[in-house]
Amino acid sequence: MHIIDEHYHVYNRGAHKAPIFLDKSDYERFVALLYVANRNDRLKSKWFRNPWQTKTDSRLVDIFSYCLMPNHFHLGLLEKSEGGIEVFLHKICTSYAMYYNRKYDHSGTIFQGPYKHKHVDSDEYLRYLIQYIHLNPFGIEEPDMMKSAKIEYLEEATLYSKTYDYSSFKDYLGEIRPQNAVLSRGLTSR
Repeated sequence: MHIIDEHYHVYNRGAHKAPIFLDKSDYERFVALLYVANRNDRLKSKWFRNPWQTKTDSRLVDIFSYCLMPNHFHLGLLEKSEGGIEVFLHKICTSYAMYYNRKYDHSGTIFQGPYKHKHVDSDEYLRYLIQYIHLNPFGIEEPDMMKSAKIEYLEEATLYSKTYDYSSFKDYLGEIRPQNAVLSRGLTSR
């Protein structure tokens, strides 16, 4: 169970560490899901025609950072209402798995299991988490790279991650793009 108004690091990966995003449209679908699934009502297929035009008045969670990698994803979430994270993750994972299975004539689960989460219990950890999520793309070229190497090579990791389209880093850098709608405004520290 998550605590209302608390921050969480939520993540999951493909079953058997298999890729879950095989092409650009897969990443785009998941990013769109981060926006359109973050509401109390049921998903509607019409929202995917132009997801950024879909308005939402109440969100299940506040998303403060995200990064999609070939075989996993990371989300920084704030629990807004009781059960909001669970409902949100169920909606995006179920919807994405249905999309993936239909597109690739696949059956069964694509995720390794239920999502994992860690409670963010300090401002220091919150700052570290946002940096960790945003620098994650630097590991694409070197998947066995230790987490500490991203800090050791901070300049290179930052330069690489600035060019990565499937994370919220560009939003933090002030780039104007439709995906800005995914992030909740007014990120608060603890």
